[in-house]
Parts: sequence; C-alpha cells; structure tokens
Amino acid sequence: MSLNPSEWFTEVYDGDSAFAVRYTKKLYEARSEFQKIEIFETSKMGRVLILEGCFMVTEKDSFIYHEMLVHPAVSCTENPRKAVVIGGGDGGAVTELVKYNSIESIVLCEIDPQVIESCKKFFPEISAGLSDPRVSIVTRDGAAFIAEHENEFDIVLVDSTDPVGPGAALFATSFFESIRKSLTPAGVAVLQTESPLFMSDVFKDAIRDLRNVFGPDSVNPMLAVIPSYPGGLWSFGFCSETKNPHQSVSFDRLPKDLKYYSPEMHKASIAMPPFVKELLTS
Repeated sequence: MSLNPSEWFTEVYDGDSAFAVRYTKKLYEARSEFQKIEIFETSKMGRVLILEGCFMVTEKDSFIYHEMLVHPAVSCTENPRKAVVIGGGDGGAVTELVKYNSIESIVLCEIDPQVIESCKKFFPEISAGLSDPRVSIVTRDGAAFIAEHENEFDIVLVDSTDPVGPGAALFATSFFESIRKSLTPAGVAVLQTESPLFMSDVFKDAIRDLRNVFGPDSVNPMLAVIPSYPGGLWSFGFCSETKNPHQSVSFDRLPKDLKYYSPEMHKASIAMPPFVKELLTS
C-alpha cells in the first residue's frame, strides 16, 4: 500500500524508518523565525502538531509524555514552590504542573511564540494551564534564560525538540551545568533524553553528560512508551543531588485525573531493560 501525501503525513526518521498518519484536514501551516509548524486533524491520533517534519504532540498519546515529564519530579520534591519549563510551547507540561496547589509560580520559557499561539488555538485542552494566573510566559532562548538564575527553582523541566536547530543548545553540557546551578538544594530536574532504541548515541551521551555535571549517582533514566515518537520507547533523565526516584518518592499529592503515571508506572519506569543498562555502561 502506497501512502498518498495528500492524505497522509509521514515522518521519516534517519532515512530508514517512518511513522505515518492519515489526515482529514490540514488545520494550520506557518514558518516561524525558527521552524516550520503544521497541525493536522486525523481520525486515529486526533490533532497532531508537527515541527520541522517531526511529531511533537498528538491528542492521542501526549498525556503519556507530559505526565512522565512532570509528575515524577513533583512526587520526589517536598512542597515545591517554583517551577520552570524550558521548551514545551504546547503547554502540556504546564497544564500538569498547575494541578498542584503548592506550586506558587511557573515559568514557561519557549523560544518560538508562534508555537504557543498555535497550540492555544488548536490544542485548547493540552494548553489550558497557560491561562493559570501562576504562569508567566517568556519567549526567549531557554539556555540563556536558565543561565541567569541560580538556586531559584524547585523543579526544572526540559521539554525540548530533538538536538538539532534551536534544540541543539538544550543538550549541551553548559546547559546542564546551568540547570544544576538554577536548582534549589532539594530541587529536581527532568529532561527528555530521546529514544534508547532509535537514538541510542544521543540517549547515552545525554545521560553521561548529565552524570558528569550532577554526579554519577544523581542521574536516573526513566522510560515510557510513546507510540508517535521514533522507536516508541522514550526516555527521561531524572536529575537531583539530593532526591532519587528509587527512594525519595511520595504519591500523597498525586492528582486523581492522571491517565498514565501512577505508583505502579513509576516503579516500572525506573526498571531498566538489560540493553539499556549495557548502553549506559559501554
């Protein structure tokens, strides 16, 4: 079966694999200062956000990514008050954060204002948290922003694109060092660290560099299955000099409306398959 490009959107990864969805309508297309933005209506995945030809958000499975990025960090942080999201212009991570009354302020730092505005319009449920009065939006380079803050945030979340274009700076060691300095002593940072299956070198290098910055015992990978991302199996780097997702977790404040993250899924996400352990020790 051949895929007619007038009916299907296909993300081709590395020239050797692809993921495609049939769309019923293209809702939006624009080229911002930073990237090409497309939004499609599909029957299988709901509305889909594409940046530079890559799947970023789908209504079908985005809750997995956003819940895994946010809730392990909050569950391992005692009474967090200040949080920042680097990237994440779709607003999904912020929408999860505002579920916690203890958080007094949330900064969304997104380099591309057109991503924010298009997601407010076409993904109102995912971006709903952006209207919370505790949220402030900063449209600038995330690496430059976080470098200006020291000992300030209880939670730092990095919701970045792949390490190309404007996303490349969010995988640099200097950026990781700025994150460490921006955290309070009991703070937690969680970063998306790509697929250990399809981007094994990026995953391995990111965890190694984070451990060089935070300490070898202060960075723990977490895993989740996200169907619309290359390889399906996705990773997150949990970073803290004082908290550990194996020991420091408490689920007392966990919101009741979550669809993926739970005490059972937390335990599953920190269990590493042998091939991942081998990647991290090779």
